[in-house]
Amino acid sequence: MARFDDSQYVILTDADGLANIEDDVLIVLDISRREVDSGKIASALERLHVLTDSVENVRRHREALVFQIGGYDNDPRELPEIPEVRAFFHRLVEEWPHWLWFLHRGVGAIGLLLALLCDVRVVRGAGSYGTEFLNQAQLAAAVADLLDRGNALFATYGITAEEAAESADSAVAELLGEEA
Repeated sequence: MARFDDSQYVILTDADGLANIEDDVLIVLDISRREVDSGKIASALERLHVLTDSVENVRRHREALVFQIGGYDNDPRELPEIPEVRAFFHRLVEEWPHWLWFLHRGVGAIGLLLALLCDVRVVRGAGSYGTEFLNQAQLAAAVADLLDRGNALFATYGITAEEAAESADSAVAELLGEEA
């Protein structure tokens, strides 16, 4: 698993540059509103495929991915309330199911991803918001789908059942707000 400390630094790069990084890094998948509005997932998908193109990358970048969607700062809706963002992520997840292995823990990325995939109600508070999943069966099915489809990656690169289970357990624990 990737671990980060104060000595980390930021590198802005594309898929080709990411393919050549050999250090433990926090990977920020930056998705623009232009990408979302056009519905074109190719650029994001190209960047994600770098994470899964070798066993070294799969292991090195475990739990090292976060994502951000730019261009919605002036929109009063939260990302799970924006149909175009939800549609974009449905398409992206359909093509690349490995999110639970790669998403960084402790930053809300897993909850946000699933809020984009499932029916939610946004609960607003003083300067913050949260999401309530409206259909627990839908949430469970989304998690199960990601885990099931992600198993092919584990088989391809020899990720052990124990490693896969540890990753799945920590993802579910985060989603439930529990300590892994």
